[in-house]
Amino acid sequence: MKKLATLFISMLLLLSLAACGSANSSNAPAPASSDTPASSETTPAAPATTEGGLGFVERTKNPYEDPMKFAWIPTRASEANATAWGNGLREELGYWSNTELNVFDPEGDAEQQAKIVSDLVAQGYDGIFLQTINPDSLSASVREAEEAGIPVVCINMGTTEPHAALVSMTDFEAGQVIADRIAEELNGEGNVVVIQAKVGAVRGVNLEDGFQTQLAKYPGIKILDEQPADWNMEKAQTVMNDFLTKYGDEIDAVFAHNDQMAEGAGMAVQSAGKSGEIFIWGANGETKALEYIEQGIITGTVYTNCKEQGATAARIMMLYLNSNIDTSTFTKTPVTKMPPITVDASNVSSITPDMRW
Repeated sequence: MKKLATLFISMLLLLSLAACGSANSSNAPAPASSDTPASSETTPAAPATTEGGLGFVERTKNPYEDPMKFAWIPTRASEANATAWGNGLREELGYWSNTELNVFDPEGDAEQQAKIVSDLVAQGYDGIFLQTINPDSLSASVREAEEAGIPVVCINMGTTEPHAALVSMTDFEAGQVIADRIAEELNGEGNVVVIQAKVGAVRGVNLEDGFQTQLAKYPGIKILDEQPADWNMEKAQTVMNDFLTKYGDEIDAVFAHNDQMAEGAGMAVQSAGKSGEIFIWGANGETKALEYIEQGIITGTVYTNCKEQGATAARIMMLYLNSNIDTSTFTKTPVTKMPPITVDASNVSSITPDMRW
């Protein structure tokens, strides 16, 4: 079984690394804990050997029989996508009765998140699922975990330090799709404002790059202004109100880097009595955004099944733990991208209740 798993993952790695070079029974979620786990001793895996540039290690546990403890550390446990990712992780890991998944909430604090990771290493956790707040500030902690024989599978936001895997939404591609849709809706002529992510956020940068790259193909469309709203709905509503005050009827469309900011823009447009006059696009596909599409408050989003994204991360983790591959030897992080679905009023009903998060 281990040889088969190792072969499978080796093939997956080759495909994923090539992609990196060219481009990226249901249970309730565990209650989030704000307590930092206490320290204890950890037993590292046996020393690794290398073969063809890939490290191998003899693992001391059978992940399908021995007790296995995993951690899920989102940026904020209260966010809708964090809950959906956690549900996917828990459901997939729940197929094995020997697994335990604990959730730790850094509440948006990168230093606290790094401390949690280090303490989990000391406790000897078997695997860590992580959505990083800051890719740079988490690199040292992720390296510590990997060197201790604990694979780190990141969800949506990885680190600059190579690690076991990153399972991400599409970002560059989503930006391209939204640019095409706005251009189609405006018949190639009009003005757009952009409500951006937190400055420096990798996903926001990639979305913006995809959007700008594709929009350059439409010389009749101009970007009037761009302002960050830090992924936040209330801030986005304020930013959109400022845009409306400054530009008024000149605005034809809005691109927001996530759904919450699109929702904030939609509320501002609705309050200004301009619903239906301005096209508003977000990205992610959370339930509230889908409802706003149904109500005509925003135009569309690029939907990702976050529950399936979490489940995919869990499958990758279990495959690694049942192989002899030493993920601490990776020089690049293998990336798996979830398939995106462009959603507007014409197909929002196809995202059924069981798919919403």
